[in-house]
Amino acid sequence: MTTIAVTGQLGQWWDALTVAKQIFYGIGIVAGIVSLILAVLGFIGLEHHEALDVGVPDVDHGGGGIFSIKPLTGFFLGFGWGGAMALEQGMSVPVATIIASVSGAAIMAVIVRMFRAIYSLRSDGTMRITDAVNAIGTVYVSLPPNRAAGGQVTVEVSGRRETLAALNQATHAIPSGEKVKVVSVIDGRTVLVEPL
Repeated sequence: MTTIAVTGQLGQWWDALTVAKQIFYGIGIVAGIVSLILAVLGFIGLEHHEALDVGVPDVDHGGGGIFSIKPLTGFFLGFGWGGAMALEQGMSVPVATIIASVSGAAIMAVIVRMFRAIYSLRSDGTMRITDAVNAIGTVYVSLPPNRAAGGQVTVEVSGRRETLAALNQATHAIPSGEKVKVVSVIDGRTVLVEPL
């Protein structure tokens, strides 16, 4: 079958539709094309989710708000095809609109939840020194007594081994190589430790 014949058949099909069906099918087809474009761009790595948001604050740092392009596209995809299928089953336009709205909202909710779940798995790699509290570390540079400055410890923080400035809570010095426990955080690069 030639392209012209297929185009002709599609034109006849479209012309035979009622205005309501044309609206629902039109919304569904356009949303489907946009979804396909977004999927291809995402697959080849050219889309960037922040550039596609429509000015609504990002929820959960990248989870995408409900008014970002992907959930809205999902809503219109469900709305268009849900309404068209309801009309094809002989339902009235008001009932089809309700079904379309429910279908669109359901797809939108699934997309939002899916992206929030995906983005919650991401790690930004930023060290949070508060994660070091209660961790066991090793003295790297001997720790002077009574919270005097000058010592360092190595400790596992956020899945990485970090060397941090450390103050010794004990009244005696702790030599290099000894194990210590992080008691609290002094500042962004300094912890308070105690000997084990």
